Amino acid sequence: MKKKPEVDSAPSALMLLSSHCANCPGVLDSLSKLIKTGEIASLKVINLEMTPDAMQKYNVRSVPWVRIGNYELTGVQSLEALQQRVAWAQTDLRENDNTEADFDFLLSDGQVDKVIQAINDNPEKIKSIIQLLGDPGTVLSTRIGIGVVFEEIANTPLIKSLIPQLAKLTQNEDQRIRADAYHYLGMTGDPKSIPILNIGKNDEDEEVREIVNDSLEELLNANA
Repeated sequence: MKKKPEVDSAPSALMLLSSHCANCPGVLDSLSKLIKTGEIASLKVINLEMTPDAMQKYNVRSVPWVRIGNYELTGVQSLEALQQRVAWAQTDLRENDNTEADFDFLLSDGQVDKVIQAINDNPEKIKSIIQLLGDPGTVLSTRIGIGVVFEEIANTPLIKSLIPQLAKLTQNEDQRIRADAYHYLGMTGDPKSIPILNIGKNDEDEEVREIVNDSLEELLNANA
């Protein structure tokens, strides 16, 4: 789960519902919880049966519909999904560079091609991928997208330039992050990754050790 937004950067939310919507009460309850915890600063609720013009104004076709910052959701939503959008909106509010939040959204939404294009246009943006990779709160759908990005840049100078950052992530307390970092080191094709992977042979987690061995085999074959 992402960190709770700071008070001065909590986004606002808008919800459209109808009186006969079966899923609306649950989503409204979750949004009310976010108001109570201060994760969103304000919540505006519009009943389309009382204000039907709002449907056209916000280009809404079904409810429940929620907008948190610049991020929209339609249909039944879990509290976690709402909190994820809060985190993206919070980043938008606090930072001038919104690349990390934008990538988080695009990757989790299956739009990995747009992320790859952005990195091709500006390789410096790969730093945002590393930041997401090292964040324990990054959701599984985003992590899957990160894997696609690394497959795209495997054995390139760009991934080789990330070896120091990946090496640092192998020391993370979260075994998922360590495992991912060791896995991507195997994609570098660079012998410089071998000493880092050798250290990983002694990782406390069995799954991480298996990934280390697989990455070492991949690297050794690539440099045979």
